[in-house]
Amino acid sequence: MVEVLAPLPWAQRHFGQAALGDRRRTRRVVTYAAAAARAPSQSIPQQCGGWQRTKGAYRLFDQPAVSFDKVQAPHRRLTREAAAARSVVLWVSDTTTLSFPHPDTRGLGPTSAGGSGMLLHSTLAVDVSGGVDAPPFVLGLGHQQVWARPAAEGKAKVKAKEPESAKWRAGVEAVGTPPPGGGVRWVHVGDSESDCWEALESCRERGSGFALRACQDRRAVAGHDDAPPDGAAAAPAAADSTLFDLLGRAPALGGKRLWVRGRRDREARWARLSVSATPVTLFAPKNWADKPHRKDKPRPGPIRCWAVRVHEIDPPAGAEPVEWVILTDEPVADLSAALTVAFWYACRWLIEEYHKCLKSGCRVESRQLAEAGRLRTLLGVLAVVAVRLLQLKHQAKVDPDAPALGVIPARYVRTLAAHLKRSSEKMTTREFWRETARMGGFLGRKGDGDPGWLTLWRGWQQLETLTTGFELGENER
Repeated sequence: MVEVLAPLPWAQRHFGQAALGDRRRTRRVVTYAAAAARAPSQSIPQQCGGWQRTKGAYRLFDQPAVSFDKVQAPHRRLTREAAAARSVVLWVSDTTTLSFPHPDTRGLGPTSAGGSGMLLHSTLAVDVSGGVDAPPFVLGLGHQQVWARPAAEGKAKVKAKEPESAKWRAGVEAVGTPPPGGGVRWVHVGDSESDCWEALESCRERGSGFALRACQDRRAVAGHDDAPPDGAAAAPAAADSTLFDLLGRAPALGGKRLWVRGRRDREARWARLSVSATPVTLFAPKNWADKPHRKDKPRPGPIRCWAVRVHEIDPPAGAEPVEWVILTDEPVADLSAALTVAFWYACRWLIEEYHKCLKSGCRVESRQLAEAGRLRTLLGVLAVVAVRLLQLKHQAKVDPDAPALGVIPARYVRTLAAHLKRSSEKMTTREFWRETARMGGFLGRKGDGDPGWLTLWRGWQQLETLTTGFELGENER
């Protein structure tokens, strides 16, 4: 649970300690963040509500001292503090492309789709302390990286630069080391793009766990006993075997059914899965020194971990079967442990939903500013607003039968109860959020499932307005 706050107190909490060289700038960031939280999809002039405030926001974004990282620093610190107080936290990372069609914006770079934009790599903290049977909950952003690709250059010059895969190590290092004592487990989660040696090694160096999807058939041996000590330069002859070969020979631990969410190119369905796992020792690539960014770095020692394979049995005709190969430092001795690792990886969809909140809920790609630097500063605020958006949805799933007055600020519960002519004391958390979503367009029929973040957010905006009016009316009496 995180505390549900009105826009201004929320903005003060998440931006009020930003060190921007002048307290007036910090106050302006708080003012704009509160306005963006009230109406995340609106334009900057609509959010600010007048020319003076709009001009102040534009000036703020143009200040060199007001950077993306500095604006986000208080929120990231709050996230890490919250993560240090939970028993198991996933740090889920992924990269998305932000495309800006405005032709006059300077400082953008080429995108893979052929347009202009920036890349955003997000690391989201997700609390899974309740285990596989409890809903995961987003705590906030532990780190974000934003950059523009350089314009086309000579191949030799491009190859000499640090590769984009360095973002994985940077994210792990920025999140830092979990609190000492062993009572807190931090686990980094990433898709197949995260399968680079630097990501695995940086998790080990920082004392963090990992559950990273493998895409490379690495040199490996089964088990942890026959490997040379860490730091050895060469792998034994047995390392001619590979990761996928070893997993293919591993016996199944058991099975499970998984609900596969629908997408544009596939229908939702239940999938029957087989789960297997084996301890493995991985070795650095034979061509380690061939990469320019590794040329002066010694060959690293082996990494001892477990490999978990989850694959679909008898998929429907024409459907792409589900298959994950997950590398993890979590000991996997039985089906229960393997399913825990699979659950951790399955939480990766939250980062996709987060980026959707940022793009659709905050409409970040529709922003029209003349400089990429100004866009980055604006993004520093909207990226945190998107976290708030996502938290509202998942708040509805945490302890749904608890009295709403014990979880949600009383001013909102009482306003909604008065609007519905119900008792605020009898309203549960689930009823509160579903009725809030109804105000935003959620139909709430038997087959509709849980409300999405968009209808929840629209309803929340309506409730904010109702609550303000209700309180003004009370004060007039």
